[in-house]
Amino acid sequence: MANLLTSSRGILLLSVILFAFVLLTTFPKYLEILADPSPYNTYSYFFHKVSEPLKAVPIAPDTHGSKIAFRLTVPLLAKLLYPGDFGSGRRIVILYLIQSFLLIPFFYILIKLLKRFTNSSTLLYFSIACSSVYLSKAFFWDYDFWFDGFAYFFLLLGMYFRNKAGIFIALQLACWTDERAVIALSSIYLFHLLQENSFSISSLRQLLNRESLKQRSFVVVLAGLAYGIVRMLLAYQFDLHTPFGENSGVALSLIPYQFKHRLIGIFLAFEGLWLLLLSAALLMYNQRKSLLLVLLSGILMLHIIVAYSVFDITRSLSYAFPVFIISGIYVSLNRTKVHQRIFLITAALCLLMPTQFLIYFPRQIPWTILSYTEIKNIYVSSTENEEGYISNNYKK
Repeated sequence: MANLLTSSRGILLLSVILFAFVLLTTFPKYLEILADPSPYNTYSYFFHKVSEPLKAVPIAPDTHGSKIAFRLTVPLLAKLLYPGDFGSGRRIVILYLIQSFLLIPFFYILIKLLKRFTNSSTLLYFSIACSSVYLSKAFFWDYDFWFDGFAYFFLLLGMYFRNKAGIFIALQLACWTDERAVIALSSIYLFHLLQENSFSISSLRQLLNRESLKQRSFVVVLAGLAYGIVRMLLAYQFDLHTPFGENSGVALSLIPYQFKHRLIGIFLAFEGLWLLLLSAALLMYNQRKSLLLVLLSGILMLHIIVAYSVFDITRSLSYAFPVFIISGIYVSLNRTKVHQRIFLITAALCLLMPTQFLIYFPRQIPWTILSYTEIKNIYVSSTENEEGYISNNYKK
């Protein structure tokens, strides 16, 4: 299979194969929307956001809908796709299908990015590992209008692009999809900084100096600043805000309880990929790359703190995936006698471990190929709902 990586057509074919693997092993939970008689009413907060993107959603602060005040990318896309009536709301599934099919270019871009630094075998193992963890499953396992797949895709684009305008636009789209993407800007900044310095940072002067203002890495800083400024302006002008506090399910005070009862969530988010991160950290320690080790560890800790200050731990922590891309590249560039074996073991661990989604408690993500009954029930319910909807409209 490594031979596929020698051409763009082969990379595309491998991306489709990985997409098919994820589809077969991840039940597209959003299909359950088709079984709902009126998703427009069930998920009214999202349709309200689509209709009036810059108006606060009237909903309880402890719900997911209260957190989407500044998540504008997908609602604006929906407004573009559906300028008129939503009907019963089931057509909104098209947005989920778009997210799912974004996984093909996601893998394609990931492989092209890694190809700049790694050999074919290493790249293949890393791609397989990524296809087996929640990062890829999120493109299908979505049922409450999260759309993390969109954010992950745009973040990866921000890493892949070498054009400054492309980096800026991609990262803006990511940040306006979900605020957690803003935290990921730190790792994307580090990635571009490493690219500009032959993947080695040994001095604080390399982080920010007069010359760095002209580099691609500084565009990431500008993207973060632009997002912050525009967000404050929107908050002031349209009275938009994201609730904070224990009653809203977003609070730093939740961290001790979460650590005490849900510490396993740290491992479950990336499974075998942690082996790559630990290997990279060990290499940095042995090479006395203390500054790089501190930066990478600090960014990871920031992601963990954010993830454990909310209840959907797996979703939140998966935004740290650029840290693992950096780690994989670092291990590959600093080849040792066992580096190839490390990537193989990483892929094997990710493949063998059933993917768990942790929100309040771990839940195994079901496989599509083992979900015949669920798919059949959805089909029957959606057919009945469609007939009822047509009948009601005819009576009117």
